[in-house]
Amino acid sequence: MTTKTVADALHVFYELNSTFADAYWETNNIDNKDLFFAMRSLLQEELDELHKLSMQDHIYPYEPINPSVLQLSGKLKSLSPNIESIVLRTQTANNLSNLLPSVFELFGSHA
Repeated sequence: MTTKTVADALHVFYELNSTFADAYWETNNIDNKDLFFAMRSLLQEELDELHKLSMQDHIYPYEPINPSVLQLSGKLKSLSPNIESIVLRTQTANNLSNLLPSVFELFGSHA
């Protein structure tokens, strides 16, 4: 397993943030909207902290800055087996499914 850098984390988190936004707007279920909004909020807090780092810091190994972002891993693990029934648009479900291994790798030793 290769060490993921801050730049790797930013790339994955940008994609995940966009996918959460898509899933939020595509669902009609208020509970699912709440779930995607909560996950996006947790992710945005981490992105805000990562944006404070200088460009030179992007080569360093990624470590979660905001401890609450680790809750995101648990929420995604719960969501993972139910993606097809919660995320109704095929492209969005595929995007999320494809991102999950990278997200879990980022949080691997921290979750």
